[in-house]
Amino acid sequence: MNIDEKSLRAIIKSLEKDILRRPKDVSLRLQLALSLMKLGNSQEAKEHLDKVIELDRQNVDAHYYLGVLWADSGNFDAAKKAWSETVALNKSHGPSHYFLGKLSALEGDVDAAIAHTETSRDVAPGNVLAHAQLGELYLAKGRIKDSLGEWLEVLKMEPANLQGLHNVGAIYADLQMFDEALDVLGRAERLGSTAPLVYFNMGLCHLGKERFDDALSALEKARELEPDNAQTMTVLGKAYAMSGNVDKAMAVWQKALEADPHDLFSMYNLGLGFLQKGDKGEAVKMWEKCIALNPGYTPPRESLAALYAMDGDYGRAIEQWLQIHRLQPGAFRPRIVLAGLHFSAGSLVEAKTILKDLVNEVDKVKAINVEQRKERSDLALLYGTVLMALGNPKDGLVRWVQAMKFNPNFALESGGFISNSIWPELMEFAKTYAKTDDEEKVLSLIGSFVKEDTKPPAGVWAVPGVKEQGRGGFRWLSPRKRQ
Repeated sequence: MNIDEKSLRAIIKSLEKDILRRPKDVSLRLQLALSLMKLGNSQEAKEHLDKVIELDRQNVDAHYYLGVLWADSGNFDAAKKAWSETVALNKSHGPSHYFLGKLSALEGDVDAAIAHTETSRDVAPGNVLAHAQLGELYLAKGRIKDSLGEWLEVLKMEPANLQGLHNVGAIYADLQMFDEALDVLGRAERLGSTAPLVYFNMGLCHLGKERFDDALSALEKARELEPDNAQTMTVLGKAYAMSGNVDKAMAVWQKALEADPHDLFSMYNLGLGFLQKGDKGEAVKMWEKCIALNPGYTPPRESLAALYAMDGDYGRAIEQWLQIHRLQPGAFRPRIVLAGLHFSAGSLVEAKTILKDLVNEVDKVKAINVEQRKERSDLALLYGTVLMALGNPKDGLVRWVQAMKFNPNFALESGGFISNSIWPELMEFAKTYAKTDDEEKVLSLIGSFVKEDTKPPAGVWAVPGVKEQGRGGFRWLSPRKRQ
């Protein structure tokens, strides 16, 4: 029930008279403090709360409301101390845990914030604010599915909660649950939301479903609502590029760079646009600029390396992948690519050294998912090819069979590598040494992709058995989803 100011003042006056008669009555003094807080008289309210604590140090409500007063005045350290006293007295005091969660988040201690907010939620499962706060905190920790669960609870209690609809839509989009995301975002739009984020995520979903007209419409709407948002323009440019309008895409990315000259995604994609238009020099300039702005950003390094390799400049391609390896020392892929580049350059011994070390390392870790098994298959195929080219057919065939066992579809998925890197004489050499059914089978699979005109790397003998004589694709990028 709302009480008007006149009535509130009358209540306060009556309470003050009662306290004069009973100065040690804790409940009266606490009631007076709360009434003064409602009136906005924080200083007098604080004085009475201090007196309550002096009379009853274990009064949970007094500590809690004192924390509220300190927080309202901006003294968060004092507020934290007061709420910490509250939860020390009552470990299940949900409101104090909720606010301690807020303060911990402000201090950057997300784990503590989560712990406090989880307690607040568990004490009062119907507290929408606790679920919402926990949803935000889980997002901050990358616990996407846990965050989704909290926001879905918010929507169960408040189906028209726009913040909940926005976040659930964004999470569904991130999980590539595009239909579910579009349903939720559509509800937000029908409820009157004009948040640019709604249309941005709609655009991402339509783009994921390759409905380019719908994607462009949604992203143009997001851009209209937020004209200078570089992230929106980056994804809008990607939508134009994927729909085949590279000129329009490049114009949008140029605008994105005007809004944010450090937008690496637009800069990188602009390089792809120049490459597609046949201007390799401008593409290289864009990617070199990306690297100068952020040496740790790897896509431009990978693309430069691919260009160098296509031109036969393996030394420069290797240098870019060496930089990527230094940035990602524990990753397998950079080392596999480096070995492949050394193989293509004719440096078989160097390729073997890299692959041998890598195989020894990965053999200690069990491949537990499809992607890991495919990675092991690629590694085994390359290692077997290098060993075969060095005149070691026995071990080479063992590795090729491993490639097949890690990934039964390895030959089809590695058809490009086989066609470009395994030459007919190498296959004939391998066939001479095949003895088991698995070896015959793997040779048949690989042989179906070998081209008659494929040549060995420069300086490598076509027929192995002697000492070594000699020494990618692109895709449009966009930033992560907005939330």
